[in-house]
Amino acid sequence: MASVGCSNEGVEPEQPADACVLNNLVMLRVAFDGSYQASVAYNKFAVNGLNPSSGSLLGTVGTDHRLTFELPTNGSFYNKATGVHGMLISRAEAYLKFDVNTGVGQAYAVQTNFAAPALSNGNAYVIAVDQSYASSGVGEHYMINSFNMQNGTTGAALPIPVADRTFDNHSFFANESMSSTSNGVDKLYFLSGTNLITVNTATNTASHIDLYPSFSQANDWVAFYGVKYSQSLGLIALKRDANGFSLVKINPNTGTHTTLLAINAAINTEFYSAAYRECDKTYYLTSMSQSTPTVETSYYEFDLNSNTLVNTQVLTDYGFGIEVIQ
Repeated sequence: MASVGCSNEGVEPEQPADACVLNNLVMLRVAFDGSYQASVAYNKFAVNGLNPSSGSLLGTVGTDHRLTFELPTNGSFYNKATGVHGMLISRAEAYLKFDVNTGVGQAYAVQTNFAAPALSNGNAYVIAVDQSYASSGVGEHYMINSFNMQNGTTGAALPIPVADRTFDNHSFFANESMSSTSNGVDKLYFLSGTNLITVNTATNTASHIDLYPSFSQANDWVAFYGVKYSQSLGLIALKRDANGFSLVKINPNTGTHTTLLAINAAINTEFYSAAYRECDKTYYLTSMSQSTPTVETSYYEFDLNSNTLVNTQVLTDYGFGIEVIQ
């Protein structure tokens, strides 16, 4: 596997603790009513201790896509250099771009076979899984393509050797369950089922680790979601198994994972989003908690210094695409 250490070499140092007060959380909010004329509102909230009634409206994006039924999960990113928030919703064939500085956004029609955008060294990349859902067993299961943050178009695939993109899929590997993150410099991470893919954009190489080789569809079902990169902890993700949900830290070099805390709630792994802030080691999560008779979204803040849940709120609409911004 390509070297993916948790050192700070080539990565911006951690922010001082007081820099955290300058951050806000952007959240996309939409009515869950089945309308094709969806209007997505971009709200900004102060964190931590988010209060749903204290958000401010940054702007809206109109779309003719029925987003409420198209699994818009963990497909967002934020480009600090340009102020662009992007949301790729593959099955809806939609890419939503919003400039948090100007309040101007637009929806674009895109291809359906790309998912999980991740930023590295100022560039964006997406993953393409053959037929959107990889077959079980050994195969060349994916490609990595460049992604245009301005209009949602994709460029050429990275020239990663076929051997690097071939692995034995024991669990599942799908666009719709894919989450992604990066170290911001040269490493991309894509996670679906128990499969962790590491891509080195500097060398155009990749590797695969099975985080749970004993996976069994019948009696030992495990999956990971919402992966985020931490300079101090490695990778952070949600783990789902027979005992419920937990937050874990993952060593991307070895695939070993350690439980940080149990989550005493049922997380909706189709309708969710996650974000992370290194300066105070806070993991943020939204999860649709019910869709009928009225929509509700649960919001969580997890302090990974103390490994505790420090804030939970309920929103009376569908909130997704969360990203920490300044």
